[in-house]
Amino acid sequence: MTVPQDVIIGEQYYILASEVAADLPKLVLKHDEAFLVADRRGDFPNLPGSEFGFYVDGTRFLRHLELRVHGHRPLVLNAGVSEDGLQAAIDLTNSDLALNPHVILPGRALRIARRFTLYESQLYCTLVVEPFARETHEVPVSLHFAADFVDVFEVRGHPRERRGARLPPDVAKGEVRLAYRGLDDRTRVTLLTLDPPPDRLGQDAAEYRLLLAPGARHEITLVVTAATEPTPPAPARTFGDALLRRRAVVGRAARGAAVVRADHDLFDHWLARARRDLHLLLTETPDGFVPYAGIPWYVAPFGRDALITALQVLPFEPGIAAATLRFLARHAGRVDDPFTDQEPGKIMHELRRGEMAACREIPFIPYYGSVDATPLFLVLLAEYVRWTGDLPLARGLWPTAEQALGWMEANAAAHAGYLAYARRSVRGLVNQGWKDAHDSIMHASGELAEPPIALAEAQGYQYAALLGAAEVAQALGLDGPRTAALRERAQRLQQRFEADFWLADEAFYALALDRAGRPCRVIASNAGHLLWSGIVTPGRAQIVARRLLADDMFTGWGLRTLSSAERLYNPMSYHNGSVWPHDTAIAAAGMRRYGQTEPALALVTALFEAVLQFENLRLPELFCGFPRVEGYAPTRYPVACSPQAWAAGVVFQLVGAILGLTPNAGENQLTLARPRLPGWLRWIQLLDVPIHASRLSLSVSQGQEGAAVELLGRRGDAELVVRR
Repeated sequence: MTVPQDVIIGEQYYILASEVAADLPKLVLKHDEAFLVADRRGDFPNLPGSEFGFYVDGTRFLRHLELRVHGHRPLVLNAGVSEDGLQAAIDLTNSDLALNPHVILPGRALRIARRFTLYESQLYCTLVVEPFARETHEVPVSLHFAADFVDVFEVRGHPRERRGARLPPDVAKGEVRLAYRGLDDRTRVTLLTLDPPPDRLGQDAAEYRLLLAPGARHEITLVVTAATEPTPPAPARTFGDALLRRRAVVGRAARGAAVVRADHDLFDHWLARARRDLHLLLTETPDGFVPYAGIPWYVAPFGRDALITALQVLPFEPGIAAATLRFLARHAGRVDDPFTDQEPGKIMHELRRGEMAACREIPFIPYYGSVDATPLFLVLLAEYVRWTGDLPLARGLWPTAEQALGWMEANAAAHAGYLAYARRSVRGLVNQGWKDAHDSIMHASGELAEPPIALAEAQGYQYAALLGAAEVAQALGLDGPRTAALRERAQRLQQRFEADFWLADEAFYALALDRAGRPCRVIASNAGHLLWSGIVTPGRAQIVARRLLADDMFTGWGLRTLSSAERLYNPMSYHNGSVWPHDTAIAAAGMRRYGQTEPALALVTALFEAVLQFENLRLPELFCGFPRVEGYAPTRYPVACSPQAWAAGVVFQLVGAILGLTPNAGENQLTLARPRLPGWLRWIQLLDVPIHASRLSLSVSQGQEGAAVELLGRRGDAELVVRR
């Protein structure tokens, strides 16, 4: 198939915000490659440009689903997702209905209960109608539906020159088959199965005429199966069986996880919500459970997101790190391919499986346009070995680690010793760090930096990756000269970095170096990542921490991605002044690394107070960077993913940071380095924390100096050390 040569001007992967849908509360569910976005009625409303629907493998298989009672939408009594995140429950009732000129069904005479769950590529719905009127009434209840088979990138606003063909619908008793033949020569099918069969069934609606006698109960089930031929559709199960199987998956994912609990009820709720969101976003792969980035736009594997999420939760669920490492090693770059920005040894950025990816209209097949996923892979590998001592896994992954080191060495050699990026794919990302919006890397004048661009934080990741790789090589018993060379490279990098990136007049680090080696002299949150990586010299850490908490950077809820004093500052932008919770948490962890405890606790408190303002204590991907105003909540970003993996991981990273968790599996030792709790938290407990082959349970409480630590239990012979 030929690929159109024209390139979309500007931000080609910009997410358009629907002027209606952005304001509506949403219910979301996910299992592996399937997810749904519904409104509080449980409907997928027919709104142009909205994300509502049922998706599998990056394709929307059901665009419209709407329940009507006698032609009217019912009233919402209650709606939400269950505590375990596996089913949505909606309770509805009727408004006053004129069934005919002489008969009126009074309002709130019916209870209408809708339940949804997902299992594999199927959506299971139940509808229960219970009448409470004294008289018997015949009431028409209808379900309206439609499938559009659009790629999720089309939903996001990415235009296509042409599409495939809709196939004629097939309507049988209790079953409707809707199909589409894509440009990738695959037929995608949406099969709707209703039980009992409706009184009337067409290609876009099913109608039941329910005789609602006092004490009666009517139940209707709908199973929506998404299939891509020639693979046959999965067999439909009962709602209860699907839910039971879904719970078994969650049980496998949570097996062996450490428990974290605290005395503060709301903090405890945050921990529980974050754990559920994390498990909701896990996808079971041949390599284990891997976190997908977020719903609805990023239900896919992302290298950077998965690596950072795995690092955040590593002390509590190391299996996620192991699966992520195996998965990314399996997809590591093997060849040189400009269209996907692939190079040997490079760790992937994003993998999609929809029609547009299959047709190479987008490069995510997978795509490798990320300058930081490769060093972060090595950072995670080293930290995983520090916690687990899992040398067999490290040995199996070492060839990939060596290839990653080779890519880093070649890239740095071509860019004066720094990791840098310049896209080669006409459909790739202009910016290839975590701030990947097209306008996120700029000079103080507002002029966008010209590639190749060497981001500040990418050098910090490179520094940590080199030291971590040396540590893993030594643990594997590899040759001494190799480990010495890696450490020497890290030392030289740090020295050059301090000379080239430090802005003496600003007493801060440059955001990046551009093609000419000119520093981008702007104040941005990237410096927090430098603290986290350890590349900052101790003498400058306090200066950086203090600067990050200045009013132009700290909103009171978190750190802005870009100072409010900068030319391109916009608190409602994606990366130029918004607040990303994971970004703030990384800075807090970096501050704690350098003993900057008070600034770190200020950020911990800000994020905790922010999450209290969001529905269900769920931190979104990002929110707007307006200054905090007493009595008002943070301002929502209209198209933020929620839930989002590294936003869910924030609370676990903060726990690890305030407790100073420092593993050393080689010495069979877990150290708490200068543990300190914020004033509003009296105690926190970690139960069954894995270190090497042992499990430790401990309690940390407020003490007169720092925090008091008590060992509650131990399985194995690991040692707990507290360093003041």
